[in-house]
Parts: sequence; C-alpha cells; structure tokens
Amino acid sequence: MIENTLKKRVAIYIRVSTLDQAERGYSLDAQEKALRKWCEDHGHEVFFLYADRGISAKDILHRPEMRHLLEDAKRHKFDIVIFWALSRFTRSVQDLYFTMESFKKLGIDMISYTESFDTSSPMGRAMIGIIGIFAQLERELTGERVAAALRERAEQGKRTCSEVLGYDLAGKDSFTINAKESEYVRFCFDYYNKTKNLSRVAEEANRRGYKGKRGKSPTAWSIQKIITRPIYCGFNSFCGKLYTGDYEPIIDIKTFSLTQVLLMQHGKKALASKHLEALKTFSDLADLKSA
Repeated sequence: MIENTLKKRVAIYIRVSTLDQAERGYSLDAQEKALRKWCEDHGHEVFFLYADRGISAKDILHRPEMRHLLEDAKRHKFDIVIFWALSRFTRSVQDLYFTMESFKKLGIDMISYTESFDTSSPMGRAMIGIIGIFAQLERELTGERVAAALRERAEQGKRTCSEVLGYDLAGKDSFTINAKESEYVRFCFDYYNKTKNLSRVAEEANRRGYKGKRGKSPTAWSIQKIITRPIYCGFNSFCGKLYTGDYEPIIDIKTFSLTQVLLMQHGKKALASKHLEALKTFSDLADLKSA
C-alpha cells in the first residue's frame, strides 16, 4: 500500500449502459473492484459507491446516482471522485467542463482510473478536456450511425417504433392489426370528424370502455396524439419525413387528411404547421396510388 499522510475521502462513480453490459471490463463489478483497490493502495477511504445501472452517458441530469453524487459534492462530503474511464462519467464536453469547474471550486479532484490522469494538476485538467472532446465525438458518431440505420429501415418500409396502439409486432420489421385496439383507433378518427371536439371524443371513449396500449384511460390529449399519427394510414415517420410502411393501414389517407384539416380549423395552430407539409405529401401519394 502506498503511504499517504493525508487520508482522503473518495467517491467512487461507476456506470454501465445496456449495450456496455456484455463488454469485457465494463461490468459494474469489474469497475467497482478496480476502483476500491485503487483507494486501498493509496490509503484513502471510500466514502460512497455511486452506481448508475443500464443508463446511457448522454447527459448527467438523467442519471439518478450522478445527481446524488453532485448533491453530496456540494455538501463537501468527499475530496476525490474516481471513475473507471471518462466515457463512464460523461460524453458531453459541456457537462464535463461544468463539472470540472464546480469540483475545482469545491476543492474536489477528479481521477480517471484507466486513463491515468487527474484534475489535481494543470496537465491533468488539459488532458481530461481533450479526452472529453473525443468522447463526445464518439457519442455523436454513434448517434449518426444509429440514425442512418433507422432511416434505412424506414426507407425499406420497416417499422420505426417498437409499440403503438392498434398494432401488434410482426417479427422485427412490421406490424399486424390488433382487432380490439384498432377499433379504438377508428372510433377516435370517426367520432372526432363527427364532433370536432377532442374532449367529447375522450368522454365517449371512456364511456365505451376503451383503453390505451398500457391500460390508460382516454383523455383529450391522448385522443389528439392518436389522430395525428400518420402510422394509422400506412406511413412510418422518421426525423420529420414520411415513408410508406410495409403493413396494413387502419384508416385510409383521405380520412387522416380530413382529420388534420379539421384540427387546423379548430384552433390547433401547432398541429397546423406540423402537418401542413404532411398533408401535401399525403395528397401526392394518394394521387399516385389511384393512378
């Protein structure tokens, strides 16, 4: 053990995302074991183990244990934060710099175990910033690859969501109509086109005992969400664009288009701008299909 005349309190932070769990060396157990050993070797006391399980590194605020760590830091409960690698801590350069500055003011050092540097020296702070830039680049490139793969699926007519009212999954690429749920979907379109009132549709849907995919009762907001989804007339949406889906529609294009027009006429200004271009697309597609 390395002799240390000043015993410090160390906060250990470990994280693993769903994708990381199968990767060698990234398991929570492996991270914890190595970081506890580091504390022992340096004669420091482990104050607390903060562990976020199955959570991505996209940002700090959506990680419960990270928020817990930051709150404890404000109360000066530890002197050092150690983590397995910068990619486990954050891949956002903005979050990294903000956290570094906050910890610096609090007199707390940050140490990356596998990258062998810390923020207790000017060189360490510079190096951790450089690594942070590349960590963010990796995240953004991964996001682009995922988006490209999803776009390719959409262009091939494959589904771009994993759950939607009115359909059951058919393999990994398509849907089949769920008879009971599709009845609810058709009712929403038909009754709104008749009454032009979302609240009345919700009231009648509740009276008839309709429920959402996860058993929730109908509301005006949930009805609005249903009747503005182009998936019901045969089109997948991805990044604001529409793609012909390889599955059976629940309603026809004409009914969907009429519903959007009625919504615009009855004060749904946000929807009006959102669906204005979509309506033109639907019109063009309808003409092609009838040709």
